Amino acid sequence: MNYSTVLHAIGWLILMLAVACILPWATALLLGEQASLIAFSFALLLYAFFGGALVMAFRDIKKRSSKLELLVLVASSWLSVSLLAAVPIYGAGALGSFIDAYFESLSGFTTTGASVIPSLDATEKAVLIWRASLQWMGGLATIVMGAAVLAPLGVGGMELRVSPLTRADRTRALDRFRGTAEAILGIYASLTGAFFLVLLVSGLPAFDAFCLSLSTISTGGFTTTDAGLSGYDAPFAMWVLFFAMILGGTSFATHRSALRTGGAEYRDDPEVTYLLMVVLVGGLFLSIAALQGTGSLRYAIASGFFTAASLATSTGYVPPVTTGFSSLSTIFVIGLVLIGGATLSTAGGLKLMRLALLLKQGGRELKRLSHPHGIIPTRFGGRSVGIQLMKSIWVFFVLFLTSYGCITILLTATGLTFEGALVAAAASIGNAGPAYDIVRLGEPDIGSTYADMGMMTKVVLMVAMIVGRLELLALLALFGREQWRS
Repeated sequence: MNYSTVLHAIGWLILMLAVACILPWATALLLGEQASLIAFSFALLLYAFFGGALVMAFRDIKKRSSKLELLVLVASSWLSVSLLAAVPIYGAGALGSFIDAYFESLSGFTTTGASVIPSLDATEKAVLIWRASLQWMGGLATIVMGAAVLAPLGVGGMELRVSPLTRADRTRALDRFRGTAEAILGIYASLTGAFFLVLLVSGLPAFDAFCLSLSTISTGGFTTTDAGLSGYDAPFAMWVLFFAMILGGTSFATHRSALRTGGAEYRDDPEVTYLLMVVLVGGLFLSIAALQGTGSLRYAIASGFFTAASLATSTGYVPPVTTGFSSLSTIFVIGLVLIGGATLSTAGGLKLMRLALLLKQGGRELKRLSHPHGIIPTRFGGRSVGIQLMKSIWVFFVLFLTSYGCITILLTATGLTFEGALVAAAASIGNAGPAYDIVRLGEPDIGSTYADMGMMTKVVLMVAMIVGRLELLALLALFGREQWRS
């Protein structure tokens, strides 16, 4: 294996981190936040030095990247970028230990949204905008790595979503990532800017509107105050966030194609239909649950559908009205989180495409009981799906549920209650961290907050976040002896 390819690409990622660091550095300078100014000044120099050194040292690499190198690059990117991003969080004094700072940055970059900061109101704004920026970059990285590496390699059936986003014909890993990023960056940034402006007009403060626009399009879930969304008296803004979560949970390959077809691609993409159906059905059930607590049909509907979109897209925002959450079913919340959003979106979970194909294949096998010699194809979006792709999806499904079970067991071993471990494991592997907080609103006895959890519990949750973002077959391939021998 040629590690120089991986190190060269990581060098560029660190330089991108340095560019992103300018925003919180400028915020600290303008607001006079001394601790953050020192921390982000040091981080900016650190990123520029190490990123520039790696890029310069391995700039002459011309070799075509192997499958193993691409998989190592994806895995090491999540770990290394999050580790370096934790430096200014710890240096600014937002958290007392580096493990907590690493948890916060990893949760941000994987767009999980679980926070261990005790008080957001007491945290300097430079750190808050850094958290939101990490989620925005993490959402972009999720789409790029999925389209440039996982889809061409056929991880978990993702080859079915190979699209114009994918630049599989590029020779070097860096060229492939650059080409894919160029294909979606304009759409991703434009949606972010549009939602920022609408949130600003709807009554949110400029700082909060900016951070929420970054965290929502990436389906991350970080907020800027201890009160969360309930701290804003802006009902229209909540519907803006609802719409933003739906777009973030939709495939960006579909967004890009829709720009060329005038929107017809949204109608033709089955995952868009599935996502809307999940939000509709989930919203109806959650609205009924909320109505029992609020007594107001208007608030119940708004809270129910907002929560359904928040959970299904793995954003995890806690809605402004939460009085009806005491009757929420824990299993129902876990189910919405694990289903997830569309393939090549910023959402986590199993993904709608895989679940739809598993159901279609189940129906096909039932039909074969009465017509054992019949030719009954399985189709998705007008394309016929072969048996090898179905095997890949089935293996992914089994591995995902096995990993979920193992993480739950490990969390109970660290001291969490069984119900709390079930929810926390789903929230972490589904990259929907605040879903755990949503369940705690109705059942506070299931476990402590993220901030009060023990160190080993946080480490297990961090592993689950990485597992959720890496796509399990890609992670499994890294430990296969055949890959390293070849």
